Amino acid sequence: MQPDQNIHQLIIRLFAGEASDEEKSTIEAWLNRHPENKKLYHELKEIWLSSGIEHNPDRYDVEKAIRQFRQKTRFLTEKTSWRQQGYRLTRYAAILLLAAALPFSYYYGKKSNSSSDSFTTITCALGDKTSIVLPDSSRVFLNSGSKLTFSNNFKNGSRRVSLDGEAYFSVRKDPRNPFRVKTSALDVEVLGTEFNLKAYSCEQTITTTLVTGSLKVTDNHRSIVIKPNQKLVFSKENQKMNLQEIADISPETDWKNGRLVFRNQSLGELEHNLERWFDVEIEFADEQVKSRRFTGTLERESILEVISYFGRSKYVAYNIKDNVITFYTEH
Repeated sequence: MQPDQNIHQLIIRLFAGEASDEEKSTIEAWLNRHPENKKLYHELKEIWLSSGIEHNPDRYDVEKAIRQFRQKTRFLTEKTSWRQQGYRLTRYAAILLLAAALPFSYYYGKKSNSSSDSFTTITCALGDKTSIVLPDSSRVFLNSGSKLTFSNNFKNGSRRVSLDGEAYFSVRKDPRNPFRVKTSALDVEVLGTEFNLKAYSCEQTITTTLVTGSLKVTDNHRSIVIKPNQKLVFSKENQKMNLQEIADISPETDWKNGRLVFRNQSLGELEHNLERWFDVEIEFADEQVKSRRFTGTLERESILEVISYFGRSKYVAYNIKDNVITFYTEH
């Protein structure tokens, strides 16, 4: 299989959550090789996310699809140079491959539902953001390093999803079929609303912020109803819920618009957000720099531009080595 053909299969494996670290590195190198590669990647991603089917990349015969597609497009020979034609055919073949293969996978998933339910899992890589439309027309924005799983019976009233990570939900109202989100420690029940839910399994707290509507949040012991402009913080360590009134919800929700908003937060509190946003590792040389607090709004800029923002403080310095950024106190 040629390198440009193989990359399409690797991309599909990445979307399905099956790519290894080595395969991810191969994809990253390919993306940086040419601007058109990034454009193709996003086209494939849109097709994948709009499919709403069970992912299984091993079903796809990449080489066969490309051969068939080239046979159907021989008329291009007289209109383009060999180099142009080869690139376009490879590009269109990849899109055709994914578009043609997904209906088969969807049929396979529907068929298996007769005996047991099947599920779709959408993953969002570190350093990325994405949005999907669920089968009931509800919209979900996924933050970096997040995973959303939902039943392929979603249209039939089983509006249940599982979240590991952070997501902003805009839920279509359907009183007869409540929308439920399951996390590692909490269950959230919705009738029709917009809210943000941050529930990374690697973090010690789960936070839910309500924008409009109403939510009922339940753990193993109790339930709490949340109203707009309220934020519920659940501690996994002591199993306690803390309900807070907040006047400004932008630090909780603006990530979906490509902005990192923080209000009087320390570098230590921003550590995980920065790591996920830019797929880097943050380290602190001392506790003093870790406790330095900042207020600001950063657009989706490069990691160097963002880190230099914190470096403008006369007390904060940093150095970068490979994928590791170390902050230290400037004396």
